[in-house]
Formats: sequence, structure tokens, C-alpha cells
Amino acid sequence: MCIEKVLPRGSKRREVMRNIYSKYFQKYNEEERIYKKWINKNEPNKKMLNEQRKAKFEINPKISIVVPVYNTPEKFFKELVKSLKKQTYTNWELCLADGSPEPIKYMQEYPKKDSRIKYKIIGENKGISGNTNEALKLATGEFIGLLDHDDLLPIFSLYEVVKAINENPEVEFIYSDEDKLETAKGPRYGVFFKPDFSPYTLNSANYICHFSLFKKELMDKLQGFRSEYDGSQDFDIVARASELTNNIVHIPKVLYHWRAHRNSTAQNSDSKPYAFEVGKKVIKDHIKRSLDVDVKVEDGLTPGSYELIYGLKSTPKVSIIIDVRNATKEEKENLLQKLESTTYENIEKILVESEEKDYESINKAIQKSTGEYFIIVDKYLEKIDKRNYIEQLLGICQDETVGIVGTKLYNQNDTVEHSGIILGMNGAGDFLYKGAPKDAGTYMQRLLIIHNLTCVYTKYALINRRFFEEVKGFTTEYTGRLISIDYSLKMQEIGKQVVINPIITFCVNKLSDEEQKGESIEKFKQKWNKYYIQGDRFFSPNLSKKETGLAIKTDE
Repeated sequence: MCIEKVLPRGSKRREVMRNIYSKYFQKYNEEERIYKKWINKNEPNKKMLNEQRKAKFEINPKISIVVPVYNTPEKFFKELVKSLKKQTYTNWELCLADGSPEPIKYMQEYPKKDSRIKYKIIGENKGISGNTNEALKLATGEFIGLLDHDDLLPIFSLYEVVKAINENPEVEFIYSDEDKLETAKGPRYGVFFKPDFSPYTLNSANYICHFSLFKKELMDKLQGFRSEYDGSQDFDIVARASELTNNIVHIPKVLYHWRAHRNSTAQNSDSKPYAFEVGKKVIKDHIKRSLDVDVKVEDGLTPGSYELIYGLKSTPKVSIIIDVRNATKEEKENLLQKLESTTYENIEKILVESEEKDYESINKAIQKSTGEYFIIVDKYLEKIDKRNYIEQLLGICQDETVGIVGTKLYNQNDTVEHSGIILGMNGAGDFLYKGAPKDAGTYMQRLLIIHNLTCVYTKYALINRRFFEEVKGFTTEYTGRLISIDYSLKMQEIGKQVVINPIITFCVNKLSDEEQKGESIEKFKQKWNKYYIQGDRFFSPNLSKKETGLAIKTDE
């Protein structure tokens, strides 16, 4: 509904409109101001750029920038070439394949002026994948970078790429952060600070997108782009690349400017609606190949994000560990009644009634259980939202690379209690989006898509029993939130993924999460020092850890 149609007429209407637009532009201008401050603080100045030009690398790969062109406006192309010629790293080539109905005359002049620019007339439009594959045939570099014909690279982009290659000589796939602009000299906005490689996040949305580079040998194995995935061909190639290599590096810097105009998906997601349908096929095929399970894929809250239900390979026993310590008889009966609603049949229920210290009694109850997986619930449970919650969590946890799958918890005010823990946020770690509306659209749709995290709350999470025993259970050295962080880091130590499925939600009175004292936090951080030095891999270093909502880091 258009908001203007429901507004009063006359001076009152103008006043209301003025207030609405004033608030909108205040917010927009504030976000732009904060991002501009981040740019000034984090991106290289003239002196640094000059130092980059003089830098000597041990590895000096040629970077082949591959661009399919089709009726490309001359203004856009000039700006693209300019952004390449200004690069502080100069060992690059630009590979152009023209699928336009008539060859682009102005473009044919560029190779005559710069031998690094290669131009090929295809003679027909083979579609985005076919045209890109023609451009790939021109590439002679050790790495292949993908660039759209109307987008731009900041002048330090290739320097940062080569720097990352020298720091990670085995790397085969690289991606960076990105932002948007409408004109080459216009304001930058819509910055996208990404996590390090996140398999389950990628299954829910192509968060990688731009700037993507592939080692030539890897691209050869991939055999280029596939026309049956046109519209989401970049999603398909990223997904397939992740199946062939673990040598993936994320550069947490903005190395790509995505141009926004009315015909681009950067500004108008409706410009290519078919792409999101093709995206579903990409996800289904990728998960079938990599996990050998079927998956149901539905549209997420925003175009390009998806809601997934993973299929089950089998129906192993799941133990429901019911923490009823200090609960009244009535609370126990109510809790047991709520747990009757599950549709999963192969379960057992274990009551925890002992008054032993915190998780000591829970550890003992798990030892008595016989399930291959278990989930802990407590007396604070108010409501179970999905009766098939076990099936949906098990669909992920059956993956042998996953150690624990957390869920989204909210209170009776419909605000978030838990949707993941960010390591190092406000101390040892804090709950992301605590207090936010439970189904709010957020950065990367974190409240609404299955994704990777470093830490999750251990209650109301499905846990693989075998991995639990491998790390000798929950710690009794700490209390409250630190137990959850400790267990999640133990999973990282044995190479297991920590995942959250926020589609599965529980309403709770509160979390049994005691406040931690400074002394215990410092002791805890010393124990897990290497992870605190490394930082949370699934939370960008460019985002603030001072608040539980996501904000750009500027003053920390």
C-alpha cells in the first residue's frame, strides 16, 4: 500500500509527509555519515597508496579480470577501465567477451592503447554464463576475478588480493566485502561486511557475491559457468567451488563497488525475479551433492534469502534432557505436557532433579541417556512453536561436520532472548540482537536464516552425543553464559561447525544465564586466548562489539 494514499489532505497531510521523510532521510544520512567515517579511518590515504605501488611481493600473480559485455554504456565502461588502470598493483589483464547484437565499436579501441585489455566478439548472445565462459577463454592469469560491466574496483583492490595470496599461498578462492554507489564519484552506501567462509550461511543465501576470485586451476576444474543456472550463475559457481576446496580466504575490506541503477539488482531486486527461483535450484543441487540429502527451499523474508528444511537420512533416538531443578510440581507437569507436542517419535525423556552444582547434574543425566543426540530444556519454557522442531534441527545436526545446532529464543514480549552469541562482545561474549523484535529483518537476515556462528546457547539446542563425549561434556568450572561459550569453542577445537536455525523458536520466561564477574571472565578469556586474539570468524571485525545490535565500528 502506498503510504500517501492513506494520509489526510491539506496542511495536515504535508506535515505528516514532512515528518515521515524527515525521519527517513535523517536515518539515511546518519548511516551514510557513519560509513564515511569508517572509510576515512580504514581505507588507505595517498601516502599509503604510494607505498602500495612500491611494494615488492614474493608472489606476483597475474590477475585476469573477466567481464562479459552486452550493450555496455560507454560511460560505465570508461569508469571500469579507469578503476583498473589506477590499481596500485599492475599485473592484471582485462578479458572482455562481447555478446551484443552489434559489436561495440568504442570498446574495440581499448586493446590498441593497452595490451592488458583483450576484446573478443562472440557473434551471438550466449547468455550470461556462455558469454562469461567466452571471456574466460582469454584469461592467462594465475587467478580469475569476476567483474560486472558496470561495476568498479577501488584502486587498492588488487593490491589487497595479492597481499592475501602472499599471506595464504595455498588459497584457491578469495572473496571480499562490498558496497554500492550510483555514480563513480557519488556517495558510497549499503556496505556489506561479511563473515569468514560460512557453509550453512551460504546454503541460505549467496552472501559471498562480490569480489570473487578463483585460482585458475580451480576454475578449470569447475569448467566455467553453467547456462542452466543463468541468473544465479555466480551463486552456482561459488557453491561448487566450496565443494572442491577448503582453501578459502575472506578479505574483510571493501574491494568492490556494486553500481546501483534501475536495471541492476543492487538497487532493484525485481529487475531479475527469475534469479531467485534459479537460486533455489542452486541450493537444492549443492546440498544434494555435498550432504547427500534433499532440502525444501522456500523464499525468505527478502529476495535472495531462503528458508530451508533439511531432509532426514534416518531417525536416530533423541534424548530430551528436562532440567526441572527447583521447579514446583505444577511447573514439572506443565513442562512435560508441552513436550508431548513433538511429532518426532524416537525420543526418550530424562528428568534432571538433582540439586548438584549447575551443569554437573545435567552432565550426569546425559550420561544416563541413550540417544545419539540430545536437547536440553528447562522450567522456563513457555511455548514450542513448531511441533517438528526435532526433525528440523536433526536435519542439520546429522551432518558429521556439525556439533551443535542452536535455536532462537524469545520472551512473552516477542523480543529476542537468544539468536547467537558473539565472541568478545561486551566482555566474554553477548547475545546478538537481544531485545529486538523476534522476526525483525536485520543485517544478513540473521534472525531468519540458518547460518554459522562461533557460539550458541547450549539449552534448546540439538547436540551430537558422540562429540559431547569427545570433549568430556559441559564444563563445571564456570556458570551461566560461559558454559555455552566454552562448549561452542570446544566444538571449534575438534573442527565441528556451530550452526543456528532461527526458524525454530521457543518462547521462554528468561534464560538461566547468570551474570559473570570480571575475575571469572578474565580467567575464561585466558583459557581461550587464541580465539579472542583471532576474533569471531563469523562476525566482521568492521562491526561494533559494544552493542548487541549490529553497527559499524568507528571508535573502538
